[in-house]
Amino acid sequence: MIYGFDIGGTKVAFGVFDERFQPLATSRHATPVRDYAAFLELVTGLVKQADEHFGETGRVGLGFPGVLDASGRILAPNVPAIHGRDLLGDLQQRLMRPLVGDNDANCFLLSEFHGGAVAGSRLALGLTLGTGVGGALVHEGCPINSRRGGCGEFGHGAIGAGLLARHPGLPLFDCGCGRTACLEAYVSGTGLARLYRHYGGAERDGLAIVTAWQQGETEAKRCMDIYVDVLAAGLGALMTQLDPDAVVLGGSLGEAPWLHQVLAERLPGHMMKGIEPAPVRAPVFGGAGGVRGAALLTGRADSSFSSGA
Repeated sequence: MIYGFDIGGTKVAFGVFDERFQPLATSRHATPVRDYAAFLELVTGLVKQADEHFGETGRVGLGFPGVLDASGRILAPNVPAIHGRDLLGDLQQRLMRPLVGDNDANCFLLSEFHGGAVAGSRLALGLTLGTGVGGALVHEGCPINSRRGGCGEFGHGAIGAGLLARHPGLPLFDCGCGRTACLEAYVSGTGLARLYRHYGGAERDGLAIVTAWQQGETEAKRCMDIYVDVLAAGLGALMTQLDPDAVVLGGSLGEAPWLHQVLAERLPGHMMKGIEPAPVRAPVFGGAGGVRGAALLTGRADSSFSSGA
C-alpha cells in the first residue's frame, strides 16, 4: 500500500493507493493548526489505521506548503503546528519507517505529469491559485528542485512595471513573504479579495467576487479586469523566461473554466513578439492531485525532503 498526505492550513487530505496508484480510500480532516502533538497524532493514527485495515505496512509521502531552513526543519508559516519542526524525522520515529515529502505544488504537478494534463511534456509548469500561489517545474518527469525544496516560488516574483503603467493607482500590496508587490499578493484568492476591497467592494472571498463579476457588478468587473491582467502578465513572463511545453493551473481559482477562457484572450498581449503562449490546461485530477502526487513521491529517490531509512 502507498499513502499520500496533502497538508494545508485548514485540512489534511489522506489517500490510500495500490501499486498502480489507483485510489482505494480517501478522507479529509481538519488541520490541528497550532497543536503539533495533535498533528502528529492525526497523521500517525491515519497511517496505523490503514496498515491495520489493509494488512501491510504502507509507504508514506507528504506534501505541504513549505521549504527547509538551514537546519533541515520545515518552514510552513501557513501551518503553524509544523512550522520550524523536524516533521518527517518525528513521524519516522513514531511510524518506524522512512518517509518522503515535498512542496505541495511539486506534488500537484508531479501528479498531473503522470497521466494528467501535462503528460508527455518535456518541460511543464504548474501554478496553484488558492489562498496563496504555489509553483513548480517538471523536466522529463523529474521535479526541478533545490536542497531546500524552494525552487518554483513563482508567486514571490514582483509584478512588472508595465502593469503599473497600464493601471494607474494599482496598490503596492505587502506580501506575507516580507516583500512588496509579489504576484501572490494579487492573484491568490487572498489577493483577489484585497483588490476587490481596494476598488470599493465589500468583504468577500474570491469565489463570491467571481460570481459578482459574472452578474455584472461594477466593482467586481473592474477588479477582475485587473486580476486577469496581472495573472496574464505573470504567466507571460514565466512562459518567456522558461519556455514550458504546457502549463497546468490548480487551486480553487485555477481550475475554473472561465479563467482559462479569459487567459486565452489576454496572454498573447503579454508574450515576446513572435512567441505563441504555451497551452494552459485545467488539471485532470483536480483537488485530489496533491494527495496522489505525495503518494507518487514514495517511488522516487530524489524527493526534496526525506527521513532516514
